[in-house]
Parts: sequence; C-alpha cells; structure tokens
Amino acid sequence: MKRTFIVQVLLFIIITINSIYAIDFKPGSWVIVNVPALENSTKTVPVKLYIPKDYSKNSRTIIALHDYDGSMNSWQNNTNIAYYANMYNMVIVCPNMPKTVYESQFFDETTVKWNEMPAALWIGTILIPYLKNTVGLKIDKNSLGVCGFSIGARGALRIGEMYSDTVGAIACLSGYYDMLAHVKNNMFVAVYGRYNDNPQRWAAIDNAIDDAKNLKNVAVFLAHGNKDSRVPMEQSFMLAVKLKQLQKEQKSGYNFTFVEKKYKMHDWNFCQSVLPEMMAFFNENLK
Repeated sequence: MKRTFIVQVLLFIIITINSIYAIDFKPGSWVIVNVPALENSTKTVPVKLYIPKDYSKNSRTIIALHDYDGSMNSWQNNTNIAYYANMYNMVIVCPNMPKTVYESQFFDETTVKWNEMPAALWIGTILIPYLKNTVGLKIDKNSLGVCGFSIGARGALRIGEMYSDTVGAIACLSGYYDMLAHVKNNMFVAVYGRYNDNPQRWAAIDNAIDDAKNLKNVAVFLAHGNKDSRVPMEQSFMLAVKLKQLQKEQKSGYNFTFVEKKYKMHDWNFCQSVLPEMMAFFNENLK
C-alpha cells in the first residue's frame, strides 16, 4: 500500500513537472531552456525558444539553425522572425550550436567538436524528443519544420534527410550542400580530416546531395543571394537540379521552391529579405 502511494506521488510529480514545462512560458517572449548534451548527462546545451502570442498545444514548431560562428541569439538579433512567429502561431527553437557542420559522426582526425555528440544526431535523438516530451511542444511530421542559414542551411537539409519521418518541411538559406566542392574548407577538414587522406569518407558520409533521395515527402524551400561571394549560388542550383531529377524519376514527391534574391550577399540582411517567403512556405506546408 505504501509503495503504491509512493509510486502515485512520483507519477503525479512527473506529470506536474511536464505540465509546468509545457505551459510555464510567457506568450510573446523568448525563453532559454537547457537541453541535455547526451542522454542522462548533466552537461547541457542552451536553447532559446520564442513562444508566440497565441501559443497553444497546436502551435507548430520551427527549429532555426544559425551560421558557423553564430549563436542561439542570431535569429533573434538579426531578423524579425518573432513577428512572423506571431503571425503564423509558430514556436521558434534556436539551439546554441557553433562550430559544427551538422555531422553524423566524429573521426580520429576530428579536431573540432561542437559538443559531445555529433550535431545531426543530437538534434534528432536528443533535442527533438526533448522538445516534444519535456517542453511539451507539438512535434510530428505535419507540424515540425527546420530552417537554417549558411552552414545552418546544411544542417536543415541534413536533419530533413536523416529524420524525414519526423520533419515535414525544411528551408535552406544560402547553404553549403556539396562537400566535395569544399575539400579545402577548414570547417569540413576539422571534422572529416583532409580530403586527400580520406576521399571515400568525404564522398560517402554525410553526402547531402546524394541523400536528397530521402526528401520525397519533405517540402523544401531553397533561397540564395545572387551576389553571394562566400557560398556560390551553384550550391543551391545543384540541390535544385538533384530534386528535379528525383521528381522525374519517381513521378511524385520531392516538392521544392527556389528563390533567387537579386543583389543579396551572404549575410543576415539576405535572410531578413527572404523571411516573409520562408515563413509563408512553412505556414503552407505545416499544419
């Protein structure tokens, strides 16, 4: 009897805590939550959330990834994404993930690790379940989107490819997609090792162009500034061509939108300029 009572009390506490996490946010504001870096780890990753003014259990969720040297504050400080979050009643989730290329593995040659777990795995196996089960957000195939700028665009693409059963739409802004076009880029070398020493690894692991085949049922939004001198617009063209090829081969799926922004460069001004179209895209493709 006593044991049953204790179990009931513990269950009540757990349910109460989960309920607090789910509703104890002030609508129309940003809040920071600390998400485990690993399962059962005391080390955490700070994640900034924007809760829309009309937040409810049916609010859709957008994970927004920043650039390589950015932070969880980047989308808040450099765009008015909160305005559109309120307009479309979406929660914006900004994890603090500097110095990652959204890898799925670390290697003996890896010299830069953003954290203890490879970034793409952490988002899919730790962050997304945490947002659903602990924070209480609506997370399912029809309600979850991922967006990113620069290397974060690669992250959005990789998460869409790796977790296509969970992610319904992705938006990739001015991203690095084809690693083989960046074999001397220090960001990638720091994770995968030198290309000349590991050509098979570079070709086979985390190949975002080849893995586009996994996006049949994921809506894709691509945007690039035509004055981008850091990441050539050909990166987005290449991905668009791949998706078009898959459309023809499969006869269905692989829906994508491509937006070219004239006179825009590789900066947050570009992101702000395409934000209305991006958020309208999420509103159309998520329920």
